[in-house]
Amino acid sequence: MHREWVESLPDFVLDDGTVFDKEKIFPYTYRHSFAQRHADAGVAIDVLAELMDHDSYETTRSYYRVKEVRLREAVERVRKMQFDRQGKRIWGTVTTVLDAERTRRAIGAVVVPFGTCSEPTNVAAGGGACPLRFRCVGCDHFSTDVSYLPDLRTYLDDLLRQREKLKSMAEADDWARAEATPSDEEITRIRALIQRVTDDVETLTEAERTEIQKAAVTVRQMRQNFLGMPRIRQPLPDLRVERPA
Repeated sequence: MHREWVESLPDFVLDDGTVFDKEKIFPYTYRHSFAQRHADAGVAIDVLAELMDHDSYETTRSYYRVKEVRLREAVERVRKMQFDRQGKRIWGTVTTVLDAERTRRAIGAVVVPFGTCSEPTNVAAGGGACPLRFRCVGCDHFSTDVSYLPDLRTYLDDLLRQREKLKSMAEADDWARAEATPSDEEITRIRALIQRVTDDVETLTEAERTEIQKAAVTVRQMRQNFLGMPRIRQPLPDLRVERPA
């Protein structure tokens, strides 16, 4: 009955245009899919082992190894499209960064809001001692890759909204408003960086763009879930007036 149901389904066309072999669909594969999806989502190994009724964590751990291989492949693919702060492609292979802080320190770089930083004092502090207060696009130690495009676009929107808000803030002194207003130079640099990365992606073939987009999504999920790293936005000034004591 299951085989008849599978054969009655329309063809599953993959991204490369090939048709998925329905012979590979049988009841036990659902169990594997269930386990792999939970591993990819970051479910703790002891929880997944209980869900799968595994007697040994080693059996459950195999699903996490598959996930790690996929993540490494995605990181390698994305890192090939790495850019400096001016949007120029950084050529050459880059060591895969997956084993958290120890590996990042070994290659002399640390994750910052929109890419990686190689500034020595910031690296030594684990990303918490930026001399420029995270004005990354103004520093030669900064580099980014295609997976950060959504974050860069969101940050640009934040800067533009903040600038318009401050322009209409008549109750603030000119010097305070000028100090808090995002600079035109930063906005211009970020806009140019986004455009250069986008233009570079557009030079790829359709198949290459699809692969890069998939890899970028995987890497973003890794940053948010697998490594426990939340999406970070560069802090903007808080101009709310404090009430007197």
